[in-house]
Amino acid sequence: MRLWITRTRPAARETADRLVALGHDPVIAPLLAVRALPADSPVPDHAALAFTSRNAVAVWAGLNPERALPVFCVGDATADAARVVGFSDVRSASGDARALAALIRHAATCPVLVPGPTRPAADLAALVGPGVSIMPHAVYETVEADIAAPDPIDGILFHSARAASAFARRHAASARGRLACALSDAVAEPLMALGFSEVRIAARPDEDALLDTLRPETLGKPPGPV
Repeated sequence: MRLWITRTRPAARETADRLVALGHDPVIAPLLAVRALPADSPVPDHAALAFTSRNAVAVWAGLNPERALPVFCVGDATADAARVVGFSDVRSASGDARALAALIRHAATCPVLVPGPTRPAADLAALVGPGVSIMPHAVYETVEADIAAPDPIDGILFHSARAASAFARRHAASARGRLACALSDAVAEPLMALGFSEVRIAARPDEDALLDTLRPETLGKPPGPV
């Protein structure tokens, strides 16, 4: 299948390579772009870090040389990215924001700084609860990219709810009759009423499960209603 990859670079290139290995024809056209913010705001005192994306790891690593603090990551890919930039005490929640919150509640006893976007997809502090101090710290913004929708395509991969919402606002006409593959229920929600032939939802919020939705037997959750 010819598949549109909507996620940001450089992760989109990795997804494309995996799709080629599976026999697909990927087209990289990110719906979002990451812009680092000026490092002009004070950083709160903290004793641990939490990352909700590889973008957060990359931007923070360019702003701060400290690598000795413990790090909590939303998933395995984010944890791998943290290790690559030099962190050694890294724990992965292997899931979504709720899984990360559960990991922090279980393992953290100190203030946790969360470098991330200006508009986080989830309120991590609320998910963690009052037992651990969670301090969001905006280090980048995610903006919608001004791109043309690729054509022809058979399906579209969505890794984030923000990308799905950008698609719904800018490219809804490209949905009709095509397949949508979403990383989670939250990612799928903005896509449901757009006229896709199917909205398939990954069984777990990771890329392995997302790519499984492309298999003929559609592993994972049943296709969502359209």
